[in-house]
Amino acid sequence: MMQLKVKIKYLGFLSELAGKRYEEKKIEDKETTIEEIIPFLNKLKPEDYVLIINGKGASPETKVSDGDYVVLLPQTGGGDSKNS
Repeated sequence: MMQLKVKIKYLGFLSELAGKRYEEKKIEDKETTIEEIIPFLNKLKPEDYVLIINGKGASPETKVSDGDYVVLLPQTGGGDSKNS
């Protein structure tokens, strides 16, 4: 079976959780999701991070394909919009 390669970039505190800023994963199964290749995602709240795959928003359940580029970054913003 052909291996798929997925590149992952971690930003901010997420690079500390991953123990690296960048990695390339080799995957055997075409039905693999982002949450399967980034196991610590299930320890985070969805509002703590943003997932981008090939420049578009994604969710942990998004399936990855050969050559995909995944970026995991901390959610920014916050505060009360009524006070701005």
